[in-house]
Amino acid sequence: MPSSFDRPRLHHFRRGMLAALALALLPTGAVAEELAGLWTLTIDTPRGVRNPTLEVVKDEAGAYSGTYNSVRGPIALDSISFDGSAFSFPMTLSMPIGEIEVSYRGTVSGDSMEGVAANPRGEVPFTGERSGP
Repeated sequence: MPSSFDRPRLHHFRRGMLAALALALLPTGAVAEELAGLWTLTIDTPRGVRNPTLEVVKDEAGAYSGTYNSVRGPIALDSISFDGSAFSFPMTLSMPIGEIEVSYRGTVSGDSMEGVAANPRGEVPFTGERSGP
């Protein structure tokens, strides 16, 4: 047990350690957003609201790829561009009238995203919420 002489030093040591821990846990400026994870999208199409999922993975080299899952089934996304908070990826949808090229672009902010899906007929806005790691 510390003597009464050591108690003030012990008290100051504990306060210093708590202050250092609190400082270590504070953010140190802008934190880059992360795209990797499972996202549930909301797209208001001319045929109604759709909720496809987007699963994004990041490999060891830092490249992004993923899978887009909708009522038409999974579509592999071989390359997803991501810079800071902005992302984009192309994909091809197989429709009864033929294949349609769609280009998604948007931004990520924490566990939310927003952007547009563009196709030859125009652009449709979308939002997304992270639904898994």
